[in-house]
Amino acid sequence: MSVMRRAGRMVGLLLLVQLAAGLIVPYVLLQPLSASGTAFLERAASMSAMVRINVLVPRLGVAVSIAVAVTAWPVVRTRRSDLGIWLLALAVVNFTLQIIENAQWLSMLSLSQAYAAATGAEAATMRPLAVVVRASWRWAHYSHILVVVGWLFTTFLTLFRCALVPRGLGVFGMFCSVLHTIGITLPVFTGYRMVFPELFGMPLALAILSIAVWLLTRGFDEATPAVSGA
Repeated sequence: MSVMRRAGRMVGLLLLVQLAAGLIVPYVLLQPLSASGTAFLERAASMSAMVRINVLVPRLGVAVSIAVAVTAWPVVRTRRSDLGIWLLALAVVNFTLQIIENAQWLSMLSLSQAYAAATGAEAATMRPLAVVVRASWRWAHYSHILVVVGWLFTTFLTLFRCALVPRGLGVFGMFCSVLHTIGITLPVFTGYRMVFPELFGMPLALAILSIAVWLLTRGFDEATPAVSGA
């Protein structure tokens, strides 16, 4: 097996791990805490073990983004080294923001534990603080998601420009990344509302899965020349 095919298959495997460990499983399991308002005050303390485990799992996911950039570098540097550098830089930023978001999850857990141990009067004073803590998590979370999707867009752009996957797959991935940003992330920062925002997120998961499966079965395309130009 050639170096390119081996590297491509490794990147495909890493993207699957990223999808599961970094983007889906932890947020599904922790959804009861993030779903609404200050409900985490009553829920988080009873989910202590799950919260602690699920703030560790995403670190694996974001470490995978660095591994993708490093694995692809020997191939990408000969075709578009600038994109390879961007891929690694965004992966490092992604890792940093994940640590910040994890700290916010643990702050929610700590406040919930204090709330569970407090008397009635003390517990009442914690609700205004819970609003602040959840808002802090929310901004950290969506800032992180913005960078994650930016990294994914750069990954798909790199695969497209370096002609490492079929052009249609690369375009599909970039389109779904933009769709996710328009439908889910930007509304939080700009204040506009989107109908059925979940519909803007599902295509991105499909794009990641499609490209990962292609790479696992075929590896990087060795025959197609890279796309010239910036």
